[in-house]
Amino acid sequence: MKNRRWLGYELSVLRRIKFNSIAIPFSGQPDLDWYLKFWGKQIFSNDLCQWSWWTSRALVENQQEVLSEEEITQILHNAYVPRRRLNNPALSQTMSEMDAWWFDNVWLNIQQIENPHQRALAYYHALGVGDYVHSFTPETVEMRRPLSEVFEDLWRQQRKVQNNEKDNHCSNLEATEFISSARTDLMFAHFPRPEGVMAQAHSVIGWRETWIRGSASGFAELLANINGLGDYIASKGRYLDLIGKFLENAKHIPKWAIAHPEDGFVTAAEMGELIKTFRPVEVTYAKDFSEISGGLNTYIIVA
Repeated sequence: MKNRRWLGYELSVLRRIKFNSIAIPFSGQPDLDWYLKFWGKQIFSNDLCQWSWWTSRALVENQQEVLSEEEITQILHNAYVPRRRLNNPALSQTMSEMDAWWFDNVWLNIQQIENPHQRALAYYHALGVGDYVHSFTPETVEMRRPLSEVFEDLWRQQRKVQNNEKDNHCSNLEATEFISSARTDLMFAHFPRPEGVMAQAHSVIGWRETWIRGSASGFAELLANINGLGDYIASKGRYLDLIGKFLENAKHIPKWAIAHPEDGFVTAAEMGELIKTFRPVEVTYAKDFSEISGGLNTYIIVA
């Protein structure tokens, strides 16, 4: 989950902006998206990563669907029973054989769920189990609980499925394609960092994408669909140029709020100057996150 201070900062800024609908082109972990439902906002959420898309479908697009005890039993059926071969052999490269079988079998069981929002909830809980597995070190692994038990606990303690009586929509598109067709009052953008998605290949995020796509080539499929932002970018000029092209496609949205962590690659002033080539900057909010590991001065520029 996003750091609570970071999420609180974003919400405190958005509370000052008048809007009824919002487009979020780089959703990532959709904590902000889900929270805005409680404000009665209509959410249009997007991310090229399928793990993010399915999580958003579970928490944002979903208005009322839940998983029953019978469906949990179906999802966990024979979770630890090996078959002749793994459906997704890439899992065995990042975890123990027993864990790989559990996640592979659970993924196959989830495919039997026809309702897309119930399937999304099943993915969401299984991703939580994946985070649990990766939180242990070789020194602490003996403290782990059975994965099926963890899944059941996550299901019992899941976030509230909030019905905000709005037609929320979550998509899995390249960000420029998404924003070109979005019709909302506000855009909230937190652009991918210049190191790109490839930097996440061997991280928990990379594991999420490989597992949820159900294929050893899952992460390669993601990389093949990246065109510009999200790819590795070495040049500041190139990075700003790609953001400029993205903003050109967002000009029809009346208000923008753009979050920018200042890490030395692009300054907030440079980002602000770029935005000013499209429209006046109304106000800039700043927050010092230096107390948080890897924390930065972070700005939200409203235009």
